[in-house]
Amino acid sequence: MKTVLITGASSGIGKETAKLFRDKGFQVIATSRRVENMVDLEEIGCFVLSMDVTKEVSIENAFQKIFSKTKQIDILVNNAGYCQNGFVEELTMENLHYQFDVNVFGLIRVTQKVLPLMRKNRNGRIINIGSVGGDFTSAGASAYHASKYALESFSDGLRQELAPFGIQVVLVKPGGVETDFLNHSKVFYPEPLEGNPYGKMRTNFGKMIDSILNSSNSAFPILKPKVVAEIIVQSSVLNKPKSRIRIGRTAKIMPVMKRLLSDQAFDKMILNQLGLLK
Repeated sequence: MKTVLITGASSGIGKETAKLFRDKGFQVIATSRRVENMVDLEEIGCFVLSMDVTKEVSIENAFQKIFSKTKQIDILVNNAGYCQNGFVEELTMENLHYQFDVNVFGLIRVTQKVLPLMRKNRNGRIINIGSVGGDFTSAGASAYHASKYALESFSDGLRQELAPFGIQVVLVKPGGVETDFLNHSKVFYPEPLEGNPYGKMRTNFGKMIDSILNSSNSAFPILKPKVVAEIIVQSSVLNKPKSRIRIGRTAKIMPVMKRLLSDQAFDKMILNQLGLLK
């Protein structure tokens, strides 16, 4: 029986992925800061435990428990992440550090913990959950996009470094997904500056997300978490998976638009969506 470790498994893509792996007979280790939200996973046979990827002590404690249970991790799904919104002028260093701690540094640390086992076995697969947000940047979400750009580069380097050991690295890049992540993207803002000069963007950003979530004929339809989970599981069993897997219309169209449009034209499109053009 193969063992899969999933971070950020308390909701959305992570939870659906854990369920699907378990349905297919895998031993599933599901981790999250919120263990109370994984009771349903425990009931179907997943091994659930608390792990905050931003805290070294939490990671160490979690892996002590993991290694006491198994000496084999075949698949790592790095799913934990969130979106820090706000204009650069508004963001505190704490905001920026935490964004990268969750989306980049925590992911790297968890990956480092599983690599000795995978190298020893000369086999393994690491699936990083990236985003179409690693292909373009939107005003008001620079920190999030920067973290996803960083994940693109990290995944490329990791893939090259681990190839001689038989370890494969896959970057899964969905478009918008119907999860708490997307809903939270309307509210994760720092305190506004005096006079709230960026208030219009916040308002229009919220309206844009509401429109995407509630429209049945959006040009960029929202994906169901289960759809993404199915592709994650598929990519874990293919002999030669793609290094990048784009899921949904948004993930496929946006990179093309970014490549074909000039920076000025692309900026105009983004600013128009946010109602910021004068």
